[in-house]
Amino acid sequence: MKTNILLFSISLLCILAPVTPMVLIAICFIWLDLCVGVWRSVRLKGWKSIRSRGLARTISKSLIYSGGIVAVFMLEKYVIADLIGIFISVDLVLTKAFTFFCVFIEMKSINESYFDVTKKDVLKSFKEFIKAKKQEWDEFK
Repeated sequence: MKTNILLFSISLLCILAPVTPMVLIAICFIWLDLCVGVWRSVRLKGWKSIRSRGLARTISKSLIYSGGIVAVFMLEKYVIADLIGIFISVDLVLTKAFTFFCVFIEMKSINESYFDVTKKDVLKSFKEFIKAKKQEWDEFK
């Protein structure tokens, strides 16, 4: 029985190996969002504003995002890979897109928390920086 469980666990790890980096990236951004959110709460309302319910949401969000990424991976890898392969030659494109979507949501949340404390919109500044550099590049050509 112990050998069967071990074999099943190793098989599952092998199947999920391609998606592990994407899950870890999403979880890192979730925890970064948690740190910035705690910083915002402490700066604006003090340490008494930290509640265990807010921290529990981070754990549930990690599980939901991880499950979603794995579900999209399984769907893409074993159901629709052949159809996608006709049009796009990038491996795991849907899984990567879903991971990017999750990370973008977390980046927006981090930006909102940062804005609440500093009144600086990082994403807006980044867009303006990119536009300015694009104009410089166009003038250089």
